[in-house]
Amino acid sequence: IRRAAAHEKRRAARIDWPGAALFCTATTVTLGGLALGSATGWASAPFLLCTAVGIGCYGLFAWRESTAPNPLLSLGTLRSRRFSGITLVVAVASFTFTNAVAYLPVFFQGAYGASAGASGAYLMFLTLPVLVAPLIAARLTARGTPAHTIFTWSIGLLVVGLVLAGATASPGLVWMTLPMVAVGIGFGLQAGLVDGEALAHVPPEEAGMGAGWINTVRLGSEAIAVSLFGSLFASFAGDADDASRGGFAAITIGSTLCAAVLGVASVLLMRRPGPAAPAEEPRAADHVA
Repeated sequence: IRRAAAHEKRRAARIDWPGAALFCTATTVTLGGLALGSATGWASAPFLLCTAVGIGCYGLFAWRESTAPNPLLSLGTLRSRRFSGITLVVAVASFTFTNAVAYLPVFFQGAYGASAGASGAYLMFLTLPVLVAPLIAARLTARGTPAHTIFTWSIGLLVVGLVLAGATASPGLVWMTLPMVAVGIGFGLQAGLVDGEALAHVPPEEAGMGAGWINTVRLGSEAIAVSLFGSLFASFAGDADDASRGGFAAITIGSTLCAAVLGVASVLLMRRPGPAAPAEEPRAADHVA
């Protein structure tokens, strides 16, 4: 019995190395292609080759995970519409808040000649609300507000705030204050809820896999968003003022479109209840009690 238990433990602890290699290769090649896009052109052979290889590796990864005995990601976990929808909230935050944190200082310095210290001070209008908004979300949850409603408000503030930030960039920095605060509040509303709420919609035995998937989406979408729009920003050359304004406008439009598509998909998935996570079986002690 001990030998059988030890063998089962070793089998369960195995890592799906082929799946891990495929996922890492797909992500690395995709990010490399985005970096090459601005240097060699978005229709160049290196960029198209990297894109094709990346998509192919992601497809092989999905096939591997559907057949592996110990997959890195059980594709059955994604059948929960609520879990998938909540996961997309993280991606929306990457294309809005993360891009704003990365490129607003560059815009402030290039378009308005602000110093590094002044750019950091302006950025506090974006980051300080993140300290307060989770407390607001907790209070709303305690009063019975559904989590998916809070996530919907978060997505709306992130997308609308980014649109207004782009629209008010030309008149001056003062006009961008309220849009930056809106983006910060939108990010903070989901920051304290998303992990726990997502894991509530997966079976208990797959909680670790679900947590790993959420963090993978969080870091992966941030890397793709920053790389993609960094390459786009770098393609604008010329006068510092014109290049900064043109690059920021392109980033705002592109980020808004990506975030809007992801946000609509997230809201639709969260509002369509999928199969609920199975409840844990009662323990023997509960029967005795």
